[in-house]
Amino acid sequence: MSAIGEVINRTIDGLDATLKRFRTTAVAVAVIKRYGDDRGSRESALITFYGTLSVFPLLLLLTTLASKILGAHSEATDRIINSALEQFPVIGTRLRDNIHALAQGSWPAFAGSCVFLLWGSLGITSSLQMASLKMWRRPRFEEPNLLIRSWRGLRLLGVLAATVVLGSVVTGISASGYLRHYSVLLSWGALFTGAAINLGAYFLALRILAPREIGNRSLLPGTILGGIGWTALQQTGGYLLSHQLHRTSEIYGFFAIVIGLIFWLNVGAQVFLYSTELNIVLAEHSWPRGLREVSAEVAAEIEAAQEAGAVAEN
Repeated sequence: MSAIGEVINRTIDGLDATLKRFRTTAVAVAVIKRYGDDRGSRESALITFYGTLSVFPLLLLLTTLASKILGAHSEATDRIINSALEQFPVIGTRLRDNIHALAQGSWPAFAGSCVFLLWGSLGITSSLQMASLKMWRRPRFEEPNLLIRSWRGLRLLGVLAATVVLGSVVTGISASGYLRHYSVLLSWGALFTGAAINLGAYFLALRILAPREIGNRSLLPGTILGGIGWTALQQTGGYLLSHQLHRTSEIYGFFAIVIGLIFWLNVGAQVFLYSTELNIVLAEHSWPRGLREVSAEVAAEIEAAQEAGAVAEN
C-alpha cells in the first residue's frame, strides 16, 4: 500500500474512533449507514413518484370537500386551502391556479368523484407503509393485505387532513385584525404552534406505520427529528425552492412546478425515512457502527456472491 493510502486509512480510522466516542455522532453514523443498507434513496424515490401522482388528487379532493361543505368562496375554505398549499413553499401559489373544485352537480356525482380521488391519493400512503416494513425488517408474510393497507392509508390521510385544518386555524388566529398589535408575539406563537402540530402529526404517522410491539417511547426520537426538521424546512423552503427553480422557471415554465414539486416531496420523504431509521437504530441499539462496517445482510450477500463465483470457476 502506498504512503498516501496509509495516511488516508489512518485518518479514516482516527475519525471513526472519534465519532464512536460520542453518543450523538455514533447514533448519527449508525442512522446514515442503516439508511444506506435499506436503500433509503430508492425508497424515497418511490415515495416521491407516488407522491407526485397523489398530490393533485389530494389537493383536488380537499378543495372539493371544502367548497361543497363550507362554500366555494367562503373565508374558511380559503384558509384551509391556503394552509394545505403552505406545505409547498413558492410552488403552492402556482398549484392553486391549477387546482379546481368539482363541487358542482348532484351529490351522487360528488360522492363518486371523492371516492375516485381518494383511491388515487392512496398511492403515497401505500409506498410509505411498504418502506416502513422494509426498514423495520419485517418478514414478507407480515405485509398487510389490500383492506388493511387501505385502512392505514385512510388513517394517514386523516392525520394529514387534521394537520391542515389545525394549521388553517393557527393561520386565521395569527392573521386576526383584533390582535394586530401583537404581531411579533403572534409570529413566534404561530411558529411554535405549527411545530407542535408537526410533532403531533409525525408521532401519529410513525405510530400507524410502526409494528404494534414497538412502544410509544421508542417513536419519540424520530418524532422530534421529523417534526422539528419539517418545521425548519417549511421556514427555509422558500429559499430552497427559489434557488431550485431559479433557472427552470425561465426554461420550462409550467414544468418548473412539477420539478419543484418532485424536489420538495423527495426532501420530505427523506426526512420521514431518516426519522424512521433513527427510531429503529435506538430501539434495536444498533450503534455504534464503523464507517467501513457493512451490515450482516450485506456481508451475507458478499459471501454468497463469492461462493457462487468459486463454484462457477470450478
